[in-house]
Amino acid sequence: MTVRLVESEADLEFCLRVLDAVAGIPLSIEQMRQVQDRLLLHPGGGYALVNHSSVRNSAYAMVRVLPSERGRGIGSELVEAAAVSARALGTDSMWGVVRAGDEGSLRFATARGFVEVGRDVELTRRLAPGDGLVRDGVVELQEEHRLGAYEVAVAAMPDMVTAGDAEARPYDAWVEQELLGPVGFVAIEDGAVVGYATLQNLGDDSHRLEHGFTGVLPAYRGRGIATALGEAQIAWAAAHGYEELTTTTGVTNVALRRQKAKLGYEERNGPILVRGPV
Repeated sequence: MTVRLVESEADLEFCLRVLDAVAGIPLSIEQMRQVQDRLLLHPGGGYALVNHSSVRNSAYAMVRVLPSERGRGIGSELVEAAAVSARALGTDSMWGVVRAGDEGSLRFATARGFVEVGRDVELTRRLAPGDGLVRDGVVELQEEHRLGAYEVAVAAMPDMVTAGDAEARPYDAWVEQELLGPVGFVAIEDGAVVGYATLQNLGDDSHRLEHGFTGVLPAYRGRGIATALGEAQIAWAAAHGYEELTTTTGVTNVALRRQKAKLGYEERNGPILVRGPV
């Protein structure tokens, strides 16, 4: 097997070229460097990312191969190496996504033991100056809110619609992964955090942001808190010159789809979630 770890700046630049060619995501080398220890490279024209995920006992895996180099076994070697890496993380499965309409990649995944476990919809909202609003009780997430927001994550992530049973990562890993973006918001009642929502960067894209996790404590649901957090995100992004917000959710997550529709999001087919043993 010719798959090896990513070791140099040249390796990182190679991965960036593959990512841009396959997915059109303009990630910076600094952002790629943040996950360097989770990257596997095939010099023939592909790479894989294998990392911890919020799905219990399952690693997140992404395999990218240059279109011009497919059909030569590169993807198969990367999947095999990814399985070894996933086992080293202590998981018994790995999951990933296949873009909507990419039947070739779906056949590739199913031929290697992956099964479809869900389908997402993609939700996008165009922004204009003055959109959104920040309601009383919703403030930007600061360091003093982190523990309260994490308690929300622990309570709410098991309800997330994804590739399996979800759970919050350990606190330090949650901070590192969830709070990387430009801004987060919390909902405060009686001095306590009862909900939070984050926005994440989409590579080097200066026009679009992606929603991170939005969660509300179970006892406070059905009171418009998630909607208020979403309105604050829209207001912040519009005020800072962004043109679009995007997110994905499972087709079965009817509540979130309705909420986003009320906030002006448009819906289209999203990725297919697949999962397989390692």
